[in-house]
Amino acid sequence: MRLLTLQTRLSAAYKGVMALILKHGARDFMSGKPMDFTFYDEESVDIHHIFPQDYCQKQSLPRRRWNSVVNKTPVSSRTNRVVKGAAPSAYAQKIIEDGHVNSGDFDRYMATHVVDVGLLRADDFDGYFVERAKGLINLIADAMGKPVSNLDGEDVVEGFGATLGDR
Repeated sequence: MRLLTLQTRLSAAYKGVMALILKHGARDFMSGKPMDFTFYDEESVDIHHIFPQDYCQKQSLPRRRWNSVVNKTPVSSRTNRVVKGAAPSAYAQKIIEDGHVNSGDFDRYMATHVVDVGLLRADDFDGYFVERAKGLINLIADAMGKPVSNLDGEDVVEGFGATLGDR
């Protein structure tokens, strides 16, 4: 449930999740460059929504979900300008059609952000959100060296729309 409360970059836990994504080997969506310290600094990397805020609001998705750390990741300023407020399927297509990257590489780069690309390309926010939460929980559990508990509780099902226990 803590993942849903991480809405801003002010908490150590929020920063920790972003650090785990970077440690996992996050690559820029368009260039495929590793998001190491040099890239992070030179490319003005910031934290942005994977399902963009404008898109989520237009779809009347619950703010508690789309604005949580589960829907955020490090993105270069250049990539963010292409993403804007478009549906993920639209920005994926634009990145590919504009020749920034081929389809297979785009999918591989997105996977480094712990994203189920099939659900992303289908604009399936609910499915994507549950799978990304599970992926982030796996990163957290690995970092802690122990499993995360209460993944099947009623509060989890209410908050995430599904159990997170079948990782």
